[in-house]
Amino acid sequence: MCPEKVNLLKTVSMSANTVARRVENIAENISSQMFDKNGHVEWFSLALDESTDVSDTAQVLIYIRGLGKSYEVHEELLDMYSIHVTTTGRDIFKGVEMAINQKNLRWKNLKCITTDGGKNMSGKDEGVVALVSKAVENDGGSKPLVLHCVIHQQSLCGKCLDMSEVLKPVISTVNFIRSFGLNHRQFRQFIKEIGENDLPYHTAVR
Repeated sequence: MCPEKVNLLKTVSMSANTVARRVENIAENISSQMFDKNGHVEWFSLALDESTDVSDTAQVLIYIRGLGKSYEVHEELLDMYSIHVTTTGRDIFKGVEMAINQKNLRWKNLKCITTDGGKNMSGKDEGVVALVSKAVENDGGSKPLVLHCVIHQQSLCGKCLDMSEVLKPVISTVNFIRSFGLNHRQFRQFIKEIGENDLPYHTAVR
């Protein structure tokens, strides 16, 4: 692709610092397009996720889904910040509040907030959801819709469901095919005729 530009591309510095600066420039450009005084975000919703990294430092991610006046939709990572001490609802809310203020957003335009449902997020009085709802109402807005992250719900369902009745026939069939070379050769011939490919799946045979 673009062979005439090979020599030009070779002159581009790809050091770690250069790449980091370019990423920062891209992030600043996207942010300015969405959140400057003439930005496109009119109404928005937030998704919050708090987790602990390998150094036992709490990392909070804030995602935004914004809707402009002409109804164009934008989805971006709004901010990420670290919490080195306690991770109470008020601690997390301070980071959210700082991000909202930095991007010149109005609380009253927040229409929905999604969290992982932890106590520090969903506490009745001091949880992030409660504090955000108060901020929205104090700014003249209506209480935002509160949702629980569907990924966590799917994870819980996956732990509760008994998949043995579904997997037993599959395991039995795979083991039958792979247990004897003749079976496998006949199976490969069959799938070749129907235009499919054979995959080297691991089995417990032998």
